[in-house]
Amino acid sequence: MSTEETSEQRAGGTMAMIRARTSQIVLIQDSKGLGTGLAVATDGWILTNKHVAPSIGPFRVILANGQNVPGVGVHQSAHHDLALVKVAVPTKDYLDLDSQIAEDYTVGEEVFALGHPRGCRFSVSRGIISNPHREFEKEYFVQTDVAINPGNSGGPLLNAQGALVGIVTMTLNFSQGLGFCVPGDTAADYVRYARRLVRQGVVKVPEVLLANAAQPQQPARDVVFGAIGVLAEAGKVSIEEEKPEEGFCKLKRKSAEIEIHVENEVLRVSGRVVRMGPGERGNAKLLLQLLQKNGTELGGPCFYIASDDELRIGLIRPTTGLDALQAFWAIDHVSHLVEDYAPKVTAMVFGMGATLNNTDASNPGYPIIQLPNAPTTEPPKG
Repeated sequence: MSTEETSEQRAGGTMAMIRARTSQIVLIQDSKGLGTGLAVATDGWILTNKHVAPSIGPFRVILANGQNVPGVGVHQSAHHDLALVKVAVPTKDYLDLDSQIAEDYTVGEEVFALGHPRGCRFSVSRGIISNPHREFEKEYFVQTDVAINPGNSGGPLLNAQGALVGIVTMTLNFSQGLGFCVPGDTAADYVRYARRLVRQGVVKVPEVLLANAAQPQQPARDVVFGAIGVLAEAGKVSIEEEKPEEGFCKLKRKSAEIEIHVENEVLRVSGRVVRMGPGERGNAKLLLQLLQKNGTELGGPCFYIASDDELRIGLIRPTTGLDALQAFWAIDHVSHLVEDYAPKVTAMVFGMGATLNNTDASNPGYPIIQLPNAPTTEPPKG
């Protein structure tokens, strides 16, 4: 057999391996961005990074066949930056963590990263292993020079035979060719551990969200109040006031109060961040900063000023096609933002020389922020 024939056979084997493994990766997306996941069982279990799926979700999961399905976060390991996501459809093509883990790999070995860099779906990049045992903060990673970009996170790093070398997890800022992966055997151990917790009932799969998401034609109020029930049952919020017949509910997460309205085929979720003094409404610098955060940080919701001088964070979306996962995300996301931004906005205004007035008895628990009056100058007298 000639060398040329051997090279062709090798190339053909590599392409067949990539095709097979590409059918096992998914795209995971939420309001903040996207990443990659790897199917690791036939019943909808997806392995990814914690920073790709940091919470219960919900997430949109796009399979290799183009199918768009809802997914929920089941477990996260901050220690290894790994997470498990569950979808409600079979994943017949999957990587077997019992038999398809690379047991040995060396410096210079050819490897491939599969994922969705910068949103370029189902892409492949090739490189080598730069160091198989790179230590960071007492943890070991596989270092590679494979081209890795945002969107690759959570995807597989494979050897030429298609065995899992690692799960792509990070790169170093301001560098090129410095990518790092959680070793495949570590990832496999994590999946076994997390699924054992599920079998033992220690960790619960939010099946109700997946079931409700499969019935998007439910009345919008039923969908929204079902999501509220799941949040309350999980201990994430408490229900302060509930009027299902009017499509209204008031929730509380720690110090944050959230109002939910479902009416006229629109879902509105909002919460008060701070009570503003009259000076802020005309402060261009503050309003510009809030406007910039609307476009860069909030991920869908936005700041607005209500008629009674309340600065609120709110989200408005039509109920057409609304499912339980989308409703759950809207309520959970806004409640987190309200809680997080109350101290942040207060700090922003204080940085402009504001004063804080908590003496108003009608405003318990919420600071009233008052900007100082602009200094005035008189023209020199001549």
